[in-house]
Amino acid sequence: MIDGARNVLGTFAPSLSEAAEFHLQKLGVEIHLGHNVEKIDSDGVIVAGERITSRTVIWTAGVTSSPAGKWLGSQTDRAGRVRVQPDLSIPGNPEIFVVGDTASLDQDGRPLGGVAQVAMQQGHYAGKLIRRHVAGKRSPKPFRYFDKGNMAVVGKGWAVLESGKIHIHGLFAWLAWAFIHTLYLAQLSQRISVLLQWGWLFLTGQRGSRLIVNYQQSEPAQTTPPPPAPPNRGAQPARLETTLTK
Repeated sequence: MIDGARNVLGTFAPSLSEAAEFHLQKLGVEIHLGHNVEKIDSDGVIVAGERITSRTVIWTAGVTSSPAGKWLGSQTDRAGRVRVQPDLSIPGNPEIFVVGDTASLDQDGRPLGGVAQVAMQQGHYAGKLIRRHVAGKRSPKPFRYFDKGNMAVVGKGWAVLESGKIHIHGLFAWLAWAFIHTLYLAQLSQRISVLLQWGWLFLTGQRGSRLIVNYQQSEPAQTTPPPPAPPNRGAQPARLETTLTK
């Protein structure tokens, strides 16, 4: 594992960062911190002038922002996220709200991260604000994000959890992560399905397969043939075309 940062999971407390690094080493991961990849080719990568031979290289360099800033004609940050007002609207268009990974909003001098709980709280706030506008009520106070904590999974049955002064790592943190993750799923059927899949993966180490099948029913075929076309000298013979949709 190669990372230009100085610590593993640098956004977490130092004790959790060190625990995560030690756990990765126990799993057999060779860690190179403080260096960036200089070159990738068919033989591997080059880091700090040295070659690491590998046939498989997995590059994790973040995500690309939505192009909403371009078609909205709005100001964006360096990552391409739309700069929003404290009420999550864009300047000059109070009727347009941008939330989640597409939005860029600073709080206490720092930009909010593109994580799920930021998007969820922003979506809840935007819905509440729109509802109050429709009802002719006063707008709520500007949006303010409440950090409930961070979690990260590091291998099978092992995670780190940080919430205020609570710092936990290991199996218990992984169980807490699994519980919170399933708690916020939209439907009960999804929660049961995810729990069963995770249980199977934890016990057997094998991932289940997902098969998505989408059938589109075609229109019923005509039971009687269409009336014959009137004769037309020099015309090409008519063709009967049948389209099957699966």
